[in-house]
Amino acid sequence: MSSLTSPGLIKATNDALIKSSPALNAVKLFSFDFGGDEQVGEWGQIVKVPVVSHGTISAFNLTSNDYETVDGGITYAPVALSVQPKSTFEFTGMDILEAPNAPYWNKCADSAADGVRGFISEKFGELLVSGNGVSTISALNTVTKSNLAKLRKECPAKPASTVLLCQPDVYADILALFDSSVLGTDGGNAVETGILPRLYGFKAILQVEDMASDYKAALVDEGAIAFASRAVKVGDEGAYTEIGTVADEYGFPLTVMRHGAARTGCGYINVTTLFGAAIIQPSMIKLIV
Repeated sequence: MSSLTSPGLIKATNDALIKSSPALNAVKLFSFDFGGDEQVGEWGQIVKVPVVSHGTISAFNLTSNDYETVDGGITYAPVALSVQPKSTFEFTGMDILEAPNAPYWNKCADSAADGVRGFISEKFGELLVSGNGVSTISALNTVTKSNLAKLRKECPAKPASTVLLCQPDVYADILALFDSSVLGTDGGNAVETGILPRLYGFKAILQVEDMASDYKAALVDEGAIAFASRAVKVGDEGAYTEIGTVADEYGFPLTVMRHGAARTGCGYINVTTLFGAAIIQPSMIKLIV
């Protein structure tokens, strides 16, 4: 796949990844395989996402608990690349290189990032529904420090591997319980990012905007959900003036394509990616009503 050459387009794509980081950080709390900027995929392709099962610590015993007595392991879960979100920008009456610098490209980055954040939030909402082995519990009638501590006992596995996903109002109520002396550096950014790591021993507390209104929150083990993404495979690269993929440090890719259309006389930029999500251990999810 050829690389991007327009400085503004490169900057806008990298900025889109940065501005998408709150949503991407939420995904990274679970099992994932993003593929980076080299692995391309096609819609419907199955990605085998590595999933680590919980290990335990126990005393060695040569007769009944030796080095081949399994305490945990790594398996692979199939996740279909079933979504291809995209953002399309049109240039009318100007060449891409004539576009205003900072303001224009900032708007392009904002739009692409909004698209990434939106479909990730929607995927969380689609997955967090009852049935198919997902259980519901009644808890957290009021958001207090005591009730948060009690909620640890409801975790499907260890609290340290459990993410508490919350409706926005519940998340706001949790933040209101603490000041900066408790929240520290992580809490100082918790309003903007929607993620609060390690509070009360949970792996994280996470705000989810598209969770069904039937539920206040959910206890989800890190191995219960798997995510996958790949750069988009283009059939005819010669049809594009410019094409390339930019990935963040964890490998989440955004593929960018630029071309002109003789029929309209306009130029077009598309920012896209392939994405998929699946519940792989429904017994490790508890919805809170």
